[in-house]
Amino acid sequence: MDWARAHDEHDPQRYDALSSFMLLAMVSHCGMLIGRDVELGRMAATVLLPAYVLSAVVGLSARSMRPYCLALSLAMTTWWLVLAWPHFANHLFLEWSVLLFLVLSQRDPELGMKAARWMIVIVLFHSGLQKMVMGQYFNGAFLAFNTATIQNFSDFMGLVLSGDEFARIREMAGKPGTGPYAVSDPLFVVMSNLVWIGEMSLGPLLLFKKTRKFAVAAAIALIVSIELGARELIFGCLFGALLAGFYPRKNALAIWPVLAGIQLLAMFAFHLFPQLRLN
Repeated sequence: MDWARAHDEHDPQRYDALSSFMLLAMVSHCGMLIGRDVELGRMAATVLLPAYVLSAVVGLSARSMRPYCLALSLAMTTWWLVLAWPHFANHLFLEWSVLLFLVLSQRDPELGMKAARWMIVIVLFHSGLQKMVMGQYFNGAFLAFNTATIQNFSDFMGLVLSGDEFARIREMAGKPGTGPYAVSDPLFVVMSNLVWIGEMSLGPLLLFKKTRKFAVAAAIALIVSIELGARELIFGCLFGALLAGFYPRKNALAIWPVLAGIQLLAMFAFHLFPQLRLN
C-alpha cells in the first residue's frame, strides 16, 4: 500500500488533471438533466448548468482561479444533491466526494489523490459485497430482471442468452407476479457472478504495487463490459479517470481530455439522438 503513505512525484500533476476533468464532467452530467426531470431540469438549465459552464471556462483558462471554480462546482453539486434527494444517480455522490477532496486538499495535492484512491478501493469492494449479500447475482436473476425491464440491457443480453431464454425473460417484462428470473444459461450465470467477484477482488488488488497494473487494467475492462449494457458513459468515464490515478510512475490522468470529450459527446448525443439511450 505504498501509495497510501509514500511521496509520489506525479500526484500534483494528477491533482491538476483530475481538477480539470471534474470541472467539465459536471457540465456533462448536469446537461443530461435538461429534458429528463421537469422541475430539476428547469433548475439545471437556469442555474446549475450556467454555474458549471462558468466554472469550467474560467477554471480551465485561468489556473489561479481554479480553486474558486472547484468550490463553486462543489457548492452547486451540494445543492443538486439536496434538491434531488434521494432520487439521483449514485455517481453524483461520487462526483461530490471527489470535488470535496479536491477543494479540501488544494495545499496538499498528494493527500487529495490518496483520498480519491482510497474511495475507489472502498467503492469497488463495497459494491461487490452488496451484490454478494443480495444473492441475486448467483443465478443471474438481477441481470435477467434488468434484461426484462431495461432496453439497454436487453439489446446487449440478447447477444448472450439463447433465443428461447431471452424470449421468456422479455415476455415477463418485470410485471408483478411474473418469474422466476433465474437463468440456466451457463455463460449468462458466469457473467453475472464475475461482476461481484471482480469488484470485491479488484478493490484490494489496487492496494498493492505488484498487482496494481493488472488491477487497473482489469477494473477498466470490467467497467467497459458493464457499460456495454448500461451505456452510462458519464459514470464510466468518471470511474475510468479515477482508476487512472492508480497507475504507477506515470500521470495516466493526462488522458483526461479524451474522457471529458466522451462525456460531452454523450451529453449532446443524449439530446440529439435519444434512440441511443445513453445515460
